[in-house]
Amino acid sequence: MTDLCFVSAEGGSSFMEELLEVVADAVRSAGGRARTAVGKYPEAGPDTVYVVVPHEYFVICPDTDFPDAEQVRRTIGFCVEHPGTSTFERTVSLVRALGAAVDIHVDATAELRRRGVKVEHFQLGYTPLWDLWGGDLDSPRDLDVTYLGTAERRRSALLGSYARDLEGLRTRLLTPPHEPMTAARVDFLPGKAKFEHLARSRFLLNLHREQKQTLEWVRTLEAMTNGCVVISETSADIEPLVPGEHLVITRAESLGTVAAALAAEPGRERRLRAAAYEFVRSLDMGPSARMLIDVASSLASGATAAPVTDLASMRRFASTLRSPANALAVDTAPFDARFAGDRSVQGAASPEGLVASAQIIRQVEGARRVATPRWEPAAASLPATADVDVLIVRRTGEADPDELVNDLLTGSVTPKQVLVGEDGVRPWRRPRPYDVLLHDAPLGRGLTRNSLLERSTASWLLVLDGGTRASEFLLERLLAASESADVVHCPIADPVEGLVGALPPEERRLRTLPYLGSGYLVRRSLVDDFGGWTTEVLFEGLEDHLFWRRVAAADRQAALVQEVLLRRQRPDPDSRPMDHDPHRVWAAVESAL
Repeated sequence: MTDLCFVSAEGGSSFMEELLEVVADAVRSAGGRARTAVGKYPEAGPDTVYVVVPHEYFVICPDTDFPDAEQVRRTIGFCVEHPGTSTFERTVSLVRALGAAVDIHVDATAELRRRGVKVEHFQLGYTPLWDLWGGDLDSPRDLDVTYLGTAERRRSALLGSYARDLEGLRTRLLTPPHEPMTAARVDFLPGKAKFEHLARSRFLLNLHREQKQTLEWVRTLEAMTNGCVVISETSADIEPLVPGEHLVITRAESLGTVAAALAAEPGRERRLRAAAYEFVRSLDMGPSARMLIDVASSLASGATAAPVTDLASMRRFASTLRSPANALAVDTAPFDARFAGDRSVQGAASPEGLVASAQIIRQVEGARRVATPRWEPAAASLPATADVDVLIVRRTGEADPDELVNDLLTGSVTPKQVLVGEDGVRPWRRPRPYDVLLHDAPLGRGLTRNSLLERSTASWLLVLDGGTRASEFLLERLLAASESADVVHCPIADPVEGLVGALPPEERRLRTLPYLGSGYLVRRSLVDDFGGWTTEVLFEGLEDHLFWRRVAAADRQAALVQEVLLRRQRPDPDSRPMDHDPHRVWAAVESAL
């Protein structure tokens, strides 16, 4: 009997490892022999055939562990990517060197065949390894809406646009970077934790990645197996699923609206949940598992034709795709737009940039020497429900903070006081319910924020910039997560970049990209330990990046609330002050830490 050995890449995605274990279990249930391994191909017996996910395994596998020609000939590529993605194109190039291939998607199977690849379709279906629910329609669900998908600008922009629709619902959006996830993180749940999460969620939002238009079948089946109703953007390749009976299909822009409407129709929600679970239970992986056994037997016997691509060509191609083990995703949204085009900002500073930076520094330092800041006290005070002071700094081009302050003062939890620094901005004179610090000239966000800090008396600080709007639940939900944390933050919806600040603080990532900024609740004692915020003119715009670098370096506890509780209004691009040269700034950041 053929020995099917499913091999996952060392350091690869735990998702791929889980999927191969599901298929191996189906093979065993169908009467075949199957085992799993991680890393280098195990030594082959006379009947051994290997199964790998080609777009990941051969890219992550080091040269020293690369399989030899005979092992590659005895390898079945288990293909999982849709046409329209870069990973599908990678799959096409790699699978030609393998002995055989199967694909879990109908559209991808057809496209591979169109390109001359011999491939069979593998129909995924019900597996007890995913089912942590068991079909109990009366089991409680304490999450209304969830999302599980890697970060991408289009996806995160759409998620941000649902903020108002989802505001009154219990939401958790998990948007990890598009890189191998090997262990649990706040934004990635492997295996049992993922299925438990789906079993406690009412609705799953589903959005496509890159240019693909077909349904994300694995995510959909995992959700349905655990009673989580799928709300997806318009998809091809959904048969035999029936929209309106097993899941809900709508325009991408409407997922938030539909989720809010369905949350108010528990009867319809229950019918969708029951029908979807029954559908999944009817999907038998047995025929596909037996097909995989037959393909493996043909490879083991030598009856299969030789691969189209030779091993040397395959290794050269894989080498061009290989990244260092600590490679970072390229689609993390930057908080500071100056660094959006060059993630590592390598290279020397330009002479023009050095001159511009020096001029800006002299101008600001001169303005600081002659500045006469003045305070205008609040016209009225409101009762507070939390020991929190809000620090808001508005700079040139950012919207008047009145609407933001109104959001905070009418929220479910209200702060002790709101302190606003108008840094080089002249607001309309009118009575305001907050203390205002006025600078006639722009002196810098860090200096202005430190001045607000001196007037603050609360144990916690909510740090915001001008040009944002807040959910009425912002303070309530940040405080709820603060029990064991020194700093708590949430994603900010930006209409262009998508969800900004949606990842936890990681020192390795912060060394490369300023992806975290303002929009956080922090213990006053931590800010005092740091000596406030940097006032270096060269670091204008990176005050919060330096703050997060210190949080990560000091290993201080941070919590990420995975709801869109803040929305950013885009500043007027004509009002931006001249940028410093980013190469010089980045070098200075490193030397300052």
